[in-house]
Amino acid sequence: MLFKVALTNMRKNFNQYIVYFVSLIVCVLVFFTFVSLSYNPLIETVFKRWELFGPAMFSSASILLILFIFFFIFYSNSFFLKRRKREIGLYSLLGLRKSQVVLVLFFENAMLYMLATLFGILIGIFSSKLFAMLLFWIVGLAIDAEFIISFKAILDTMLVFFSIMLFTSVYAIFIVLRYNLSQLFKNDEREEKVAKGSFSLMLIGLALIVFGYYLATRNIEESAIWLKYDFFDLILVILGAVILGTWLMVRFGTPYLIRKLYNNKHFFYNGTNIIGVTSLRFRLKKNAGTIAMIAVLSATTLTIIGSMSSFYVRTINDISAENPSSYQVLDISAKQEAEIIQTIHDDQDHKLQSLMQAEMVSAVLEYKDIPKYRMRMDNMIHTVVSESEYIRIGERQQSDFKRPKKLAYGDAILLGKNTYYARPEVQEKWLTRKMVVQSNEPIAKNLPPIKVVDFREYSIFNTGISYETLVVSDDYYEVLERLFEPESVEMFDITNPNHSESLDKKVQTIVDGEPSLFSENVSSYYTNYHLISTLVGSLLFIGIFIGVVFFLATGSIIYFKLVTDAVSEKDKFDILFKLGVTEKEVRKIISKQVWPIFVIPLFFGIAHSMAALWGISINLMDNIKYPVLIGTGIYIVCYTAYYFLCIDSFTKIVMGNKK
Repeated sequence: MLFKVALTNMRKNFNQYIVYFVSLIVCVLVFFTFVSLSYNPLIETVFKRWELFGPAMFSSASILLILFIFFFIFYSNSFFLKRRKREIGLYSLLGLRKSQVVLVLFFENAMLYMLATLFGILIGIFSSKLFAMLLFWIVGLAIDAEFIISFKAILDTMLVFFSIMLFTSVYAIFIVLRYNLSQLFKNDEREEKVAKGSFSLMLIGLALIVFGYYLATRNIEESAIWLKYDFFDLILVILGAVILGTWLMVRFGTPYLIRKLYNNKHFFYNGTNIIGVTSLRFRLKKNAGTIAMIAVLSATTLTIIGSMSSFYVRTINDISAENPSSYQVLDISAKQEAEIIQTIHDDQDHKLQSLMQAEMVSAVLEYKDIPKYRMRMDNMIHTVVSESEYIRIGERQQSDFKRPKKLAYGDAILLGKNTYYARPEVQEKWLTRKMVVQSNEPIAKNLPPIKVVDFREYSIFNTGISYETLVVSDDYYEVLERLFEPESVEMFDITNPNHSESLDKKVQTIVDGEPSLFSENVSSYYTNYHLISTLVGSLLFIGIFIGVVFFLATGSIIYFKLVTDAVSEKDKFDILFKLGVTEKEVRKIISKQVWPIFVIPLFFGIAHSMAALWGISINLMDNIKYPVLIGTGIYIVCYTAYYFLCIDSFTKIVMGNKK
């Protein structure tokens, strides 16, 4: 009997459960996907090949996801219970004992979670191959994923969501046992006090946000604040300042602005504004916490997706530019060179396109402009090549190579995308830097410091052979040759280097005796590309899925809040219908009521994420504009879709059978 009551109640009110139900399914799906990938033997093999902890990455992501899912489900479930207090009271009036009411709620909760877990796991099983292929595509590996059913992943997912279901059920029992009959029916009473705005508290909130933005957008290597205090302590200060400032702005700033509109008679008495503005004055006080939380969730979602996509795009683009040769080998013998050439010739899938030899020195330089930072290294080792060598190699590597102007004695060109696309202040620092050659030889005392006068985007050496290469004049280089032992670099270019794993291992074995991903003597385009692409691609994959969960959680919380408000305000709209208000006017009133709950957190969310991404851009990635704009645009489109969905649901609830 009680089970039938629960089933009937769910069936009749399923339209109010649908968004929550879909969000639960997505949470189950994402968690199951991460756990499945952590147990997938193919994933483990691939990541082990690149000496990366792939399964550990997905396991860690699943743990982070559990914490967020638990918070989201608990918060959402509390909305349902608050909205249903009156219903629980009616059960008691009809003669049901509290133990029976608890069973009804338990049956509803259990059915909801069982269905969500079942659908989520089934979708995850049938799409497991698709998600694995998506991961391999993102990381740039041409691997045919297999259809695998992981029973361990199924069991882990069932246990996690069964535990969450039990916890939420216990919370429902607590609600039923805590409140008496009169308290359950008091829950629907409207708040009579108008939210009082405060200009001074609004300014304090704005000041806190500006302070958080200021700290977030400082260069942590140069800012006196970041150098003086602990990194993680300042992160907590930024989060605390921005969250508290957002709450103050929403709680006291928005009512202050609404009051200004309320006192503007021309605006207030225009159309249905009198109803919309009056309703907002009562609603903003109790919704301030929810709006602030939605703003933080929106900022988190946009920051995760924007930073991960930007990091991925930039890193993948940089790999090719930073590895101009298929193989670059340091100081090999003539015998090893002949073996490598023969090995390439014997390979049926690849041909040797070109072979060059370059010379360089690794010079010890002291930076004279660096302040006395903590943990600072006095001396840095730089790869240095002569101007003629750079021109000779560059003309063969780059089709659009432009010869630099003749370098003066002591002047240098700095090669690499990091400095070429760096911010003006970073480039200015290089242009004013003096690098003094460190050597015990007497001739070193007569050398003028090296001074950077120009930047070039492309280096002539692979990652691993050189990270920041300096090009100096030929006569300056001749002196450096006498101070530091010259090194030779053999440069091999082959056809189709993106698919050369087998050949890659053979070349590394010839030089080092065995394949090595982190060889000091061999730099391979294939190894460098796939090592980095596998790492950043996996991070992007995880970031996208977690971002989707955060977005659905954000939309669901808004939806639950508005559905709860719609049920409580149905009587108000019944009066409006009796006064002759049309359905079109009702929808217009609802859109004005709903609009601030969407626009305010969206505005703060975008602003917070832009500040966070700006800080990331300053300290980690110089140019993240296009991925961030695309990610933010997609988020706004999806957010707008949620807005119209909520208006439709709100309208259907208050309209009832009046259509």
